[in-house]
Amino acid sequence: MDRISVYEVVTFGITVVIATAVLFTPYFVVQAAGQSAWISVLVAGIISCIPTAAAVYVISKFPGKSVTQALPDMLGVFLGKVVSIFYAGSFLFLAALGIWRMEAFATRFLIPETPQLVIRIVFLLAIAYGAFSGSIPLLRTNAYVVPLAVFASIVTLILTADNINFSYLFPLFEGGVMPTLNGAILLLGWYCQVPIVILMLQRYVDEKSLRGAGLKSVLGILALTVSLSIGFAGILAAFGPKQTATMYYPALSWVRITSLSTFLEHTEVVFVLMWVATIYLSTTFYIQSFAESISDTINLSGKSAKTWIIIFTIFILAIWPLFGNLSIYKLISTIRDYGALVGIIIGGILPLIFLLKIAIFPPEQKKEKRNENKKNSGEK
Repeated sequence: MDRISVYEVVTFGITVVIATAVLFTPYFVVQAAGQSAWISVLVAGIISCIPTAAAVYVISKFPGKSVTQALPDMLGVFLGKVVSIFYAGSFLFLAALGIWRMEAFATRFLIPETPQLVIRIVFLLAIAYGAFSGSIPLLRTNAYVVPLAVFASIVTLILTADNINFSYLFPLFEGGVMPTLNGAILLLGWYCQVPIVILMLQRYVDEKSLRGAGLKSVLGILALTVSLSIGFAGILAAFGPKQTATMYYPALSWVRITSLSTFLEHTEVVFVLMWVATIYLSTTFYIQSFAESISDTINLSGKSAKTWIIIFTIFILAIWPLFGNLSIYKLISTIRDYGALVGIIIGGILPLIFLLKIAIFPPEQKKEKRNENKKNSGEK
């Protein structure tokens, strides 16, 4: 089976958001919005419904194509190639951030005595295997990861109920509305990864499943919004805004306060397994997308071309950290200052621009298809 459903694409987008947002975003969103951070989650989620619906509509006009394949038809050959290169660079940057996150987390909590280079190479080898396997196996694997993420969230919320203080969530907008909006803008970059996934993977969706795809995608965003807002509220209620704003990994600390028994003392193991699986899927997706974008831009065809691009990408991602000091402080500032911006541009702003372009100048291929249908009808 080489066809998937809209549900599988949307849930994969949710996985990408969870992987990239669950660890660090509570830290710097609470710094921006204080106890209103959980409201920032709701605001960002509602806003992200707009580019998500736009992405579904835009890419539906180019059936069987990813956004980088459709860009020359949408914007013209030259401008389409330029935007494709921008997408490719963004995918590579987001893949590098994923590897950097994994490396920082592993050296801090999992295997601190292991050299960072070894961690990076092992993780990249696993990613290379996933990238070579293709997008469909990645989406199928995600079907097993999503229930684990939901289970971990529910268990954490239940087991920490006696240790939380909901008074930490109020008063709202203590510093005005702008801090809450600033927090929402930071989060918007992560929510907008769902439109990116749609723009790249909707081409695999079965035609029957595309009915109501926009509504299904928006409902998926709303479900993600509720889940993340509960998580943010739980973290804030457990530690308060002042303490949360000083914790690099508040979500992990939230999981660790469960201690009902010997078994439940190690609930964080489930959280760690869930996060490692999601960051693996997310990073693999971005490496696959980078390889496909490059091959589409320079008109390379065939599996061997993508294979060599992936090999070269893995090599670059393995050696580039050797030329700089990749501290956790630099990682957090990069995520906050650049990661969110890249997500907003390629997953939020550009889909809206594409929608406007299609609304004003409908794709020529639709006209050609109509003419062809009329011609066939005349022949009959």
